[in-house]
Amino acid sequence: MRIAVDMDEVLCDTHAAKAALFRTEGFDWNDDDLRGRKLQDIAPRETSAAVECVMSRGLFFAGLAVIDGARDGLRALHDRHEVYIATAAMEYPASCGHKIAWMQRNFPFIDPMNIVLCGDKSILNADVLIDDSPRHFERFAGVGVCFSALHNMGQTVDHRAESWADVPALLDRIERDLAA
Repeated sequence: MRIAVDMDEVLCDTHAAKAALFRTEGFDWNDDDLRGRKLQDIAPRETSAAVECVMSRGLFFAGLAVIDGARDGLRALHDRHEVYIATAAMEYPASCGHKIAWMQRNFPFIDPMNIVLCGDKSILNADVLIDDSPRHFERFAGVGVCFSALHNMGQTVDHRAESWADVPALLDRIERDLAA
């Protein structure tokens, strides 16, 4: 199968770094406040604007932590499938170089030619898209797998992975369904 995998909140812990920025700006919350919402949805407008300013410079994306299980999970996918990384980098154009460097540093087995920096993920020609934003599945021709994050809790999706440990069995089921 050809599998496209998102970066933010699937491979890299963008949420933790973003949360640190919001706290630096004086905004605090708990996880219950975030279920089904993003930080910028509940923070004061000026706090969100300050965080957006930092993120738009791009360097924010250079030092993100790797999501638990992502290295082994992506390696296992790579060993069995054709894997592409698809990130909606156009939201923060200055992030592009930092995202590519981050991938090379943390996932050196992914060929840089298999990294897609895009806006609208419906252009992807893949059997499966693993992403934390179900909005990307709306016009995507393949099967969407929602990678769980606080902001997508409560959203109804056909396929959901709570963690990287769930991905292999879920993809095996999807592959059987596609072959049937």
